[in-house]
Amino acid sequence: MRKAFGVLFLMMVAGSAFATVPGMDLYVPAVGHGLGAVSGGVQAWWRGDVWIFNPSTTQPATVDIFLLLRNQGNPNPAVRRITVNAGETRYLPDIVFNTFALDNTYGGLRIVSSIPVVVSGRSYDANVTVVGKGQGSAGQFFSGVPAALAIGLGDATDIVGLDQDGFQTSGTWRSNLAFVETTGNPVDLTISRIDSNGTQLGSIGYHLEGRQVSQINYVITSIVNTTGTNQRIRVAVTGGTGRVIANASRLDNRTGDPATIESVMVYMSGRFEGVVLDASGGTRVDGGLQLQISSGALTNYSGVAGIPCGADSYVLDFSPTSGSVTINADGTFSTSVSISYTDGVSTLFTTNWTLSGARAKDGTWSGALESDTSGGTGSYASCNVLNVIRAWRAAWTGSS
Repeated sequence: MRKAFGVLFLMMVAGSAFATVPGMDLYVPAVGHGLGAVSGGVQAWWRGDVWIFNPSTTQPATVDIFLLLRNQGNPNPAVRRITVNAGETRYLPDIVFNTFALDNTYGGLRIVSSIPVVVSGRSYDANVTVVGKGQGSAGQFFSGVPAALAIGLGDATDIVGLDQDGFQTSGTWRSNLAFVETTGNPVDLTISRIDSNGTQLGSIGYHLEGRQVSQINYVITSIVNTTGTNQRIRVAVTGGTGRVIANASRLDNRTGDPATIESVMVYMSGRFEGVVLDASGGTRVDGGLQLQISSGALTNYSGVAGIPCGADSYVLDFSPTSGSVTINADGTFSTSVSISYTDGVSTLFTTNWTLSGARAKDGTWSGALESDTSGGTGSYASCNVLNVIRAWRAAWTGSS
């Protein structure tokens, strides 16, 4: 027979999101209004357009747009506030010039909204002449990246498919790397160049101040002074308390046309939900688990799991009493809580729960859940069982 002392039911869902998704704190690593590198005698006129869509059917969104200037910390960036009504899409063309009244300026955007919104945009060269058709444009689309996807200390991300087949603009292709710090804190990076066979060719160190936006032009040859195609860039956070979002552009020198290359991104913070498993066979058993992770710490958790009591079993809920748990640089954590379960009058038994886990490279979490029960008397003496071990796994389900 199975009895319950409060039941929480949680489902395991997919952990990563690579499409444009709503968010309340979003980053665009690269926008600008100004002149670009001269490619084949034609100089680019760089512009950036942004669309902000409010998917709510009832609530307006109050949206603050911060302009983060390139190559500097941005503790007090310029900000513009707009309202996006329910179901509305606001179009902000050439946002650096028209919204912020700046010329010859490059940077990134932070977009903070009162409710989740979707951000999409385009960075493009407005100085493209098409034979027989006149002047046009060529550029790349991008999406606002949630701050929860930024990587922190001990994390790394890869950007694939970069080319630099000549020095600067002398070849057919060039590639640039852009990144933005998302927490307001400094961060140290190691940026590595890896060839198509997986061999690391070299690396450089890089430092960002809080909210700093930076771009490394000709990133392939900036790391190692040789050209190469089908190259991979790895961005690893090696110091500091900041977090970073990175992406890249692969540009055709003949036309100036760029293509956005996103980094491999997984959620490092937010709400993660999952299932409890039999430790030996991996089959699902009683219960579930929810983790809340923020700024490199397990800030809260809750779950349910069964404990054996002779011929019976009880499904018990558990959660911490207070405080947060630091997640180590290697992505591991361990924490314990002792909970006395009662019938409303007397204590029936006490269970000490030990929850430990680790983050995988794909952003999912897994680990072990141990229960040690003692103090049961009478009919509850059979619940006094130590070292009941279960496995668990969880994936990202939301930002809070």
